[in-house]
Amino acid sequence: MKVKSKQPRKQRKALFNYKNHQRSKLFSTRVADFLRDEYGIKKIPIRVGDSVRITRGEYRDFEGEVLEVTKDLRCKIKEAKFEKTDGTDYHPAIHISNLVITKFTKEKKMDPWRAKVIERKALYGFYDEEIASSKKGKEEEK
Repeated sequence: MKVKSKQPRKQRKALFNYKNHQRSKLFSTRVADFLRDEYGIKKIPIRVGDSVRITRGEYRDFEGEVLEVTKDLRCKIKEAKFEKTDGTDYHPAIHISNLVITKFTKEKKMDPWRAKVIERKALYGFYDEEIASSKKGKEEEK
């Protein structure tokens, strides 16, 4: 669902009023290159328990587990933390676009919903490449 307004307040309001199936697209983040080769996908929705690498900001190149995914497209990472003046640890919220998934939640036994999503996306991606390569082949023949 696309927000037509340019006003930030209306865009924020739309973000918070999305339904879950609409929001899941927004929670998609990039997949590391080695996982991309293995599974054939580029993006997938992030979940609690996934291992991620931070690519931008103060915590760049930190790798850790996702502790929490907030409603405003931010994640709290286990290893990215700092100590407050009263001595408690604080995990800052990092935007999803600054993360890359390096390992899925349960690598050995993936949940069925996520497995179906990966299978569907991989098949669709392969189909696109197949069509593109067949078009190139036809153009070369002419």
